[in-house]
Amino acid sequence: MKLLVHTLRLMGGAAGLTLLALLVLTLRPQPAQAQAPEPHQYIQDYQGPATCALCHGDVTDDVVHSIHYTWEGKMDHYSPIAASSARINWLGMLNEELGIPGGCALCHIGDGAQPSPAGEATSAEKAGIDCLICHSPVYDTSLRFPVQQADGSWTLTQDRGVLAARQAQRPTSQNCLLCHQNVGGGTMINLNVDLTPAADTHGEISKQDVHVTAGMQCVDCHASEDHRVMGFSPALWSRDLPEQRLTCDSCHTSTPHTDPLLNQRHARLDCRACHTLDTGGLVSRDWTAAPVYDPVTELYAPVDEVRAANSVQPVYLWHNGQPALPDQPWPGSRSDLSARIQPFKLFTATVPLDAASSQPIPLKLDRIYTQGDLEQAIAVGAGEAGMDYSGAWASGVITQALQISHGVVGKQDARQCQDCHVANGLMDFASMGYTPQEVEVLTTISNEAAGVRRPLQLSVVVPAAQPLPTPVNLSGDMEAASGFGIHIPWSPWLALLVAVAIVAGGILWLRLQKPPAPPPPPAEPDANA
Repeated sequence: MKLLVHTLRLMGGAAGLTLLALLVLTLRPQPAQAQAPEPHQYIQDYQGPATCALCHGDVTDDVVHSIHYTWEGKMDHYSPIAASSARINWLGMLNEELGIPGGCALCHIGDGAQPSPAGEATSAEKAGIDCLICHSPVYDTSLRFPVQQADGSWTLTQDRGVLAARQAQRPTSQNCLLCHQNVGGGTMINLNVDLTPAADTHGEISKQDVHVTAGMQCVDCHASEDHRVMGFSPALWSRDLPEQRLTCDSCHTSTPHTDPLLNQRHARLDCRACHTLDTGGLVSRDWTAAPVYDPVTELYAPVDEVRAANSVQPVYLWHNGQPALPDQPWPGSRSDLSARIQPFKLFTATVPLDAASSQPIPLKLDRIYTQGDLEQAIAVGAGEAGMDYSGAWASGVITQALQISHGVVGKQDARQCQDCHVANGLMDFASMGYTPQEVEVLTTISNEAAGVRRPLQLSVVVPAAQPLPTPVNLSGDMEAASGFGIHIPWSPWLALLVAVAIVAGGILWLRLQKPPAPPPPPAEPDANA
């Protein structure tokens, strides 16, 4: 305050008052300035795609041409994981009393109606698209539920609240995981890694992924063009962008290592071969065995073999990015220059096959889950699928390779040379098309001790320890050990005498350091003399 008064006096009255007024205006409390509202904050009533179209134009046409809507190649495709197809297991209730829904449509972006082929979607189908299930991070999934209509058909209700609409944005990983986390019917079945919640790397069945840890979202890699999303897997039977293969090269280039050996000698080794490790989850499922009853849900389920997370070693196969189709050769080999070595989890399913044609029979799954009746599931499923069923079936085993793409680790945790290039390494080079001579070289490049620090080895011989020599009497009470100086037998009186001498010497030295006293001043002459 004194400084302020002094400053005002120096500046003069008028100038000082002006400065004081400015300080008051600057320091007085100001009202909070709110940020300008986002465009979606103006939404007062949300009517689905019609509301979105007010700003985003005819974006609905893009959606109905995407695989996320049409499910092209999926509706009638037989999946050994589900032992059936989507069309005959579309939507319904498994337990009305407990409110447990069922059906593939739970993960479709429509309102419950089966999708029409691309270009044939009706106005009603377009109006029923659930935009917010992908675009709102606060979507209330409890509002998305099957409801049976008077004509027996089923529809899906949606969260079309203003709260969800105003939060519409680029899809987050949590939006994607609403469906993709449990793709195939459960956690870690097809995705091979538990990413729920996506930011949690400490769960019992969770595996850290460097991209998730860095805060990336699914759509950072699985980018889209006009709602057509990039993705490649042998189990992905249809593609939005078939000409654009999603690889690590898109961001990391084809020469990501500082070591030229890794870049040049491993050009056909997919990054995931070294940067994804073990997997777990479902490894086999038997649909022909007696189903297991769950007294909590009051439903039946097939017999599953589930392994602990990170306990299953992958297998390595050549893959060129194309889908693995029934009765077709595996998409990729060493001679296929577009193929790379990738990691996979082998899944086996025991399913009913037609005794006459050996073709898998699509099951009507609600007969399994609600009644545990395999015979009914076979008969009804074959009829609804339009299959020429002979009336008799036999068990068969189908093996499916599930691509491992997530759970990526950094270079410090990646696989090392000795993991594969040893006699009993992880890779079966012979099965991948290498000759016996090449296998001999590839399995002896490294050894199991490579990269392990060994104990220090000395080239000189260190003699064994010897006891010290016996002290030798030199004179009187004085003893010495040869090479180690003399030994003085101290007594209490001798120690006291030495201490007193040291103290006295110190006092004397300090007195000698004291400067001499100055001489007295000369006497002044007597003025009266």
